[in-house]
Amino acid sequence: EGEVSVEDRGIEAELVKGFRYAIADISTSCVVSYGVSNDITRVLAILKEMSEHDNWQIRQASAHFLRCFQGVHKFLFSQEQAESSLSIAISLLSDDRREVSNAATSALTGILATMPQSALEELVAKYIRIANKSIKKKKKKSADTEMSKEEAEEKAVKEKQRAKRQQRSVFVLCAVVMGRPYDTPPYIPEALAALSKHSFEQRASMGVRDEVKRVCSEFKRTHTDNWEAHKKQFTQEQLEALEDVVSTPHYYA
Repeated sequence: EGEVSVEDRGIEAELVKGFRYAIADISTSCVVSYGVSNDITRVLAILKEMSEHDNWQIRQASAHFLRCFQGVHKFLFSQEQAESSLSIAISLLSDDRREVSNAATSALTGILATMPQSALEELVAKYIRIANKSIKKKKKKSADTEMSKEEAEEKAVKEKQRAKRQQRSVFVLCAVVMGRPYDTPPYIPEALAALSKHSFEQRASMGVRDEVKRVCSEFKRTHTDNWEAHKKQFTQEQLEALEDVVSTPHYYA
C-alpha cells in the first residue's frame, strides 16, 4: 500500500461513514418474518463467513451489520442463533485492527444486554479464567540455552495466540462492564478485579491496557452519584484493584 494523502483520507472517512449508515438501514429495514428461522440462520452464516474475510473493512462491516441485525431480530432468534451471533462478535474482538475490535465490542454490548443474569455470570466466570491464564508467567529458560529457528517460530506463534486470547477475553469483560452503567450486579466487581491485572501487565498490548483503563474510569464516572451504595458490592481487595487502575496516570502522560 502506498502513501495516502490527507484529501484521500477525508474522502475515505466520508465513504466509510456513508457505508455504515447503509449497513444500518439494510440490517434494520429487512426484518425477517416470524416463522422464517432458516432466513436468519442463512444471514448469520454469511456474517460468519464475512467476519473471517481477509479485508479488514469487510470484517468491520460484518460487526456493524451484526449489531443492527441482532438488535432488530433478537426476539426471533433461536438459542442456536443467539449463540451464533455471540460467537461471531466475540471472535472479532481479537482482530488486529482496532476499528474491527471496536465495532465488535459495540455489537457484543448489545447482545449481552438481552442475556439473563445467570448466563452473564457464566460468561464472566469463563472469560475471567481465560484472561487470568493469558497472563501467567512463562517458565524462563536458562541464559545459555539458544533456541533453534523452529523453536523461535513456534514461540512466536504461541505468543501471538496468547495475545489474541488476552485481547478477546479482556474485551469481553470490558463489554460486560460497559453494559451496566448504572447498577452493580455481583459479577461486575469480579470482572473489574480481573481487568485490573491487565492494566499493568507488560505483555499486554497498549490497546488492551488503554481499554482497561478507559472502561474502569468510565465505570467509576457513571457510578459516582450513588458510589457509597455501589461500593458495598465490592470487597476491599476489589475496590483497591479498581482504584489502582483509575488513579494511575495515563501511559502517555
